[in-house]
Amino acid sequence: MRHMFGRARRLLGPSCGALLAVVLLTPVQDAQAAGASLASFDANFTLTRVDGDKSGLISSVESAGVQNASVTDVIGQHTGDPSLCHGTGLNGALKYDGFCWDSTDDRTGYTDDPAGWMPQGFSGSHDATDDGLYGGRHLYVASWYLGKYADNRPNEQYARISIAQSTGDSVTYGHVALVEPVDGDFRNLTYTSHEDGVAWYGNRLFVANGAELQVYDLTHLWKMSDTGGSGTGLSGGRSSARYHQWALPLLARYTTQPDVTRDHDGHPFRNDDPRACQPGGTGELCLSSLSIDRSSGSPVLVSVENVKAAGGRIVRWPLSQLGSGLPTKIGSEQTGYTTPVWNVQGTATDGHTYYMSGDCPTTWPFGYSCVHEAVPGSAPHVLTQSPWLTESLSYDHNAGRLWGLNEALVDSAGPHRVVFSIDPHAGQEADGYGWLSNFTKPGFVCATPQGDGTADGTPVTVWHCTGAASQRWAYRGNRIVNEASGKCLTPQGDAENTDGALLTLWTCNSAASSQLFFPVNGGTANEMGKGITPKGNSLADGTWLTLWTQPAAVPDVQLWSVHGF
Repeated sequence: MRHMFGRARRLLGPSCGALLAVVLLTPVQDAQAAGASLASFDANFTLTRVDGDKSGLISSVESAGVQNASVTDVIGQHTGDPSLCHGTGLNGALKYDGFCWDSTDDRTGYTDDPAGWMPQGFSGSHDATDDGLYGGRHLYVASWYLGKYADNRPNEQYARISIAQSTGDSVTYGHVALVEPVDGDFRNLTYTSHEDGVAWYGNRLFVANGAELQVYDLTHLWKMSDTGGSGTGLSGGRSSARYHQWALPLLARYTTQPDVTRDHDGHPFRNDDPRACQPGGTGELCLSSLSIDRSSGSPVLVSVENVKAAGGRIVRWPLSQLGSGLPTKIGSEQTGYTTPVWNVQGTATDGHTYYMSGDCPTTWPFGYSCVHEAVPGSAPHVLTQSPWLTESLSYDHNAGRLWGLNEALVDSAGPHRVVFSIDPHAGQEADGYGWLSNFTKPGFVCATPQGDGTADGTPVTVWHCTGAASQRWAYRGNRIVNEASGKCLTPQGDAENTDGALLTLWTCNSAASSQLFFPVNGGTANEMGKGITPKGNSLADGTWLTLWTQPAAVPDVQLWSVHGF
């Protein structure tokens, strides 16, 4: 769970003050951060295998009679909703899409009695293979833990993954218990497991759990013969995994703790608990989320460390050995990054930009997470708000889409869990055209000609951002020009000094001072100090945009600016 900072909402009141100065500012989407960039550092971390290659133990269980299964056997167990069934806060200009779990998985959580499930990590077949298909299908995987929140702890008890198929018209999926093989038998995982992140590569699944990296092999899926029992293992010729129909045995585990004796160390984790790792500390690294970078010919496992403030470390691990073998020790790439995004929960990259889920800036609406983006060496900014308690992210290099999920609990308003995807590039400026938008309503609202009209005199209204060309605007010589019509933002009747004057489209006129606008303190105003303002201070779809005197402390409803997302 994460802490989100609220904001005091500022509303526009009557003001007689004129504009004293015109100040050009950067966009208001700066990340909640320590004023730093996505900075590089010398990583030099290691993963050391803890207790050997468990392939032989897996074979011994299969020889004892456990039935093998395939991924396609699993995916038909449950039926979800093929749409985003809850509000997300996502910016419509980014062409969002996604799906929901079934009602049970939508509502379960660690406040349930005696315990409930919490989703954490996310990956897909787009990470697993070059063409993005596994067995000819587009598949997705999520990791969950079973816990009961008490004494300010989640008190994890069990772990599972879900394997899903989403076709756009339907969503089906199945749950798979994560278990540990022993000689001729299997049991619950040895260590407390939060399943912070998951990444899929080839037949391998990598699961993050604090200082522990768990490795699984999907070619060894098992079908349980007893789904009615709470136990785990073989008994009387029957197999069970705590009510699960399917189970997946651990192939190997690794620790980030330094100076560990490979395979034979009696204390491979701090306090004998991988959850005891200390984020941001020296020596060990906490693995809080995972993703795969397929932007080059040599795929890389990317981990990020959750720090409640800024400073989470992003580390890259080559998959040249870990992708198929089980080496006893693996070194990270030398260059890692520290993120100034607060409370970072997940990260993924397209090979150029890093996307990071975490807290929103303190000035943004309460009740949502944010997805930030940054190129190494630059300061991050908010790409979009996202569902409350967004966790891991995953980038699909074939489709150019960013995926994520959230863990939000059901509340008085209902459930809130979704699996979502966006096109993170769809909102970028093109030929200088961005979006005349306001971020203070979740998902952004965009200045939009009424009815997508292009005629002179068409009123300009508030509308949720959709990505339409009619919502794109650009500064041309201090005039704000609409891409679809080629016309300028103009107060009706050239009433540039009148509070309440309706803003319209009109043919651009280089001699018309009424068409001149300037960025001012995060908003946009004209030479008379009149800012772009929705009628009645409403950001509801269809509200007319007008002029109104802009005070020095610009209120939320006047925070309109032209920029890319």
